[in-house]
Amino acid sequence: MPSEGVNKLLEELDKRMTAHDDKPQILDFCYIQTDRSLLTNKFPRAIPFGEYASCIVIPETITKPIRVLIGWVGDDATVINTIWIREE
Repeated sequence: MPSEGVNKLLEELDKRMTAHDDKPQILDFCYIQTDRSLLTNKFPRAIPFGEYASCIVIPETITKPIRVLIGWVGDDATVINTIWIREE
């Protein structure tokens, strides 16, 4: 039978893990589509160009989706940088 101290520890750990799980995701990997809209994992629809902020210059013409790292501030997405994956 667990001791009272062990029960208190388990209760505290459970509270802290629950509090951690309730926090919204802050960073996300996303794609800027060829129409310059932003397709994120958090939001089910593409965010049109001009409705999200960006720390980088978004090219006028995009021939294939660009993988980017974004930060969420509340419900607003901001493109932080491009993610380049080395191709073998």
